[in-house]
Amino acid sequence: MNDTGKQRSSYKEFPGCIGIALSDPVVKTETVTYPDSAGEAAVGLRLPEVLFKTIHHFAPDFLGALSRIPDPRDPRITVYPIEEMFLVGILLFVLKARSRRNIKFRLGTPKFIENLLRIAEVFYPKRRFLFPDDVLLHGDTLNKLLKRIPAECSHKLRILLVRALIRSRCLEKWRILGCYAITIDGTGMIVYYQRHCPHCLTRKPASGRTQYYHPVLEAKLVCPGLGLAISIGTEFIENPGEMKNEKDKQDCELKAFHRLLPKLRKDFPQMPMCLLLDALYANERVFKLSEDLQFAHLITFKEGSLPATWKEYQALKGLTAHQKQQDKKGDQTSEFCWVNQIDYNGHTLNALEMTQMQGGAQTFYSAWLSSWFITQDNVKALGLGGRGRWIIENEGFNSQKNGGYEMEHAFSTDNVAMKHFYYLLQIGHAISQLMEKGSLLREKIKQTMGSLRVFSERLWALMTIRCPIPEALRQIAKAPAGIIFFKDFLIF
Repeated sequence: MNDTGKQRSSYKEFPGCIGIALSDPVVKTETVTYPDSAGEAAVGLRLPEVLFKTIHHFAPDFLGALSRIPDPRDPRITVYPIEEMFLVGILLFVLKARSRRNIKFRLGTPKFIENLLRIAEVFYPKRRFLFPDDVLLHGDTLNKLLKRIPAECSHKLRILLVRALIRSRCLEKWRILGCYAITIDGTGMIVYYQRHCPHCLTRKPASGRTQYYHPVLEAKLVCPGLGLAISIGTEFIENPGEMKNEKDKQDCELKAFHRLLPKLRKDFPQMPMCLLLDALYANERVFKLSEDLQFAHLITFKEGSLPATWKEYQALKGLTAHQKQQDKKGDQTSEFCWVNQIDYNGHTLNALEMTQMQGGAQTFYSAWLSSWFITQDNVKALGLGGRGRWIIENEGFNSQKNGGYEMEHAFSTDNVAMKHFYYLLQIGHAISQLMEKGSLLREKIKQTMGSLRVFSERLWALMTIRCPIPEALRQIAKAPAGIIFFKDFLIF
C-alpha cells in the first residue's frame, strides 16, 4: 500500500480528520532575532510541540502547578495522578473535543496516550502517568474527581496563567493609557427545562415553557487591536437557594458585578485596570465602587441610561466647539468630541463620543463616560480603547459558544464540577489564543492551514495520531522560546 493509502486508512480510523495533511505536519517558523534569544535560528516545530512551547514560554510554572492541586483521593488506591487528570481536562478544550464523553472517543487513542507519557517524562519526571490496559481515563472519572475539589483550585490555575502574562510584560503595548483593558459582561451558560439545582435562575419566555438557567458574569483582559480576550475573573449568577416566593428577587448581573469587582482587585492588587462596560453599568453605585477600588472606567453612554446627564452633555457640547478632533486614514474619517467635568450626584463625569465616516456614510458611532480627564492627547486612545468592549462578545463569548469550546454544553450536572469545567474551558481558550496570535504560528496558520478551524482540527489529529519528539520536548523545557506579539496590531 502506498503512502496515500496509509493516510486514507488513518482518516477512516479517526473520523473528523478528513482533509488534514498528516504527511506534512511540520510548521517551520520564520527566522527572527529576539532580544532575549539573539541569534536563534528558525527550527521546524510540530503543532503539539508548539502547544507546549507556548505554555512553557508564557507560564513556565503552569504545568508544575497541576501537581500541587490538593488531591482528596486515597493515595493507596489512586490510579490516575491529579496532574494527569487536570491536563486531560485542559486538553479537552484546547483540542476542542466538545463533550466530556469525547475524552474516550476523540482523545482515547494509543498515540494520544503515548503523547501524555512523553509529556509526563519531561515535565513530571518524579511522577508517572498510568494507563491501565492502555486506556485513557474516562470522562466520568474526571467528573467524579472535580466534584470533590473546591472550584477555587481551577480558578487559581487561571490566575497563575494571567499573572505570568502580566509579569512577562508581553501585553503592555495594548494598554489604554497605562491600564490593562478589562471588559465585563454577562452571558448565558447552561439552560435546562427541569430544575437542575436549587441555585437555578428561572424565566418564562413567550413560548410559555419555564427555563432553568445558569448565566455567568465574565471579566476578560482584552487587547484592542490584537483581538486577545483572556478570562481574568468570573462570578456565577445563581440564587442562594430555591426561590419559594415568586416575589423574591433572583440574582442578577448587577449584583454579581458588585461581588466580582472586589475579588478582581484582591486577585490583582497592584494591576492598573480600566473597566470597559456597557450602558447597564452607568449608575452611581458602579461609579462609587470603581473609584473605591481604584479602577479606571469607560462606560457606554446612552440617552436611556442617564437621561438628565445625556441632555446636559448635549447642551454643553454645543458650547465647547473647540473640544473636537479629526483623524483621517485614507477615505475613513474618525471624529471625536468631548465634554469634561459633568456633575452627577457628587461624581465628576467626563464624556466623549466617536463617529466614523467612510465614503460619506456613517459606519460607527458610540459615546462613553470616562474616569480620565479628556484632552487632545488622549481622546483618540480613549475612543479606540472603548471600542475594545466588543472583543468580549466576538473573540470571547462567540468563540467559546460556536468555535468548538461548547460553553453552552452541560459538561457536568454537579454544581461544583460544572464550575471546574467552565474554568478549564477558559484556560484552554486562553492557551489556544496565545498559540494562534503568537509569532510561532500567526502567519503560518493563514499560509498553510487557511483558518483557525483547520488549525484546531490538525492540532487534534497530530496529538491523537502522531507523537512529538521527546528530545524536542526536553529542549522546550530548557530553552527560552522567544515568542512575541507583532507590533502591527497596535492601534494606539
